[in-house]
Amino acid sequence: MMILGLVRWMQPVHGYDVRRELLSWSADKWANVQPGSIYHALRKLTEEGLLREVATEQVGARPARTTYEVTPKGEDEFQNLLRGYWWDVSEVADPFFAAFSFLPALPREEASAALRNRAQLLRAGIESLRSAMDSGWMKQGKPTHVAWMWQLSIARAEGEIAWCERIAGLIDAGVSYLPDGFEQLEGWDRFGELVDEADGRRENE
Repeated sequence: MMILGLVRWMQPVHGYDVRRELLSWSADKWANVQPGSIYHALRKLTEEGLLREVATEQVGARPARTTYEVTPKGEDEFQNLLRGYWWDVSEVADPFFAAFSFLPALPREEASAALRNRAQLLRAGIESLRSAMDSGWMKQGKPTHVAWMWQLSIARAEGEIAWCERIAGLIDAGVSYLPDGFEQLEGWDRFGELVDEADGRRENE
């Protein structure tokens, strides 16, 4: 959708300009659009009949540049994808969820430290976005709604920071996170031992 949308907006357009615009939006960070895949995506969309090559030109010794525009089929596909993403809520696949499901496999001290570190990394990301917006980014002709999108990223990160710090505090306080008897289940005995050891240390302090 990102490739189709930008070609539609800027057409006729070279792949280089599509790549530059996507990077200026930091789309490689939030849309899973990797810079090295853009030219491949343009060729694939062309093979599928969603884009068409308008012209190919070469200036001096530079590589030839192909100009693209959206086909009627590509327009239909863009509109379908656009409205699908606007009206549906999709869960983001974050590997952290898989890791957090095995929380008992980590010593309490490490789990707490990892959560606080995650909060710090999220803070750094927020500062990077705010710095970009405060440095005159919006005066460079970028759409206002892109800044609104970055504000959504900041709001989500702030929510996760609060969650990380709250859970780290619960872990530090010795709150148990395994149901009674769960540590006796096959394969979870060591996890229970770690929790019991940490609880025992706190009782003796």
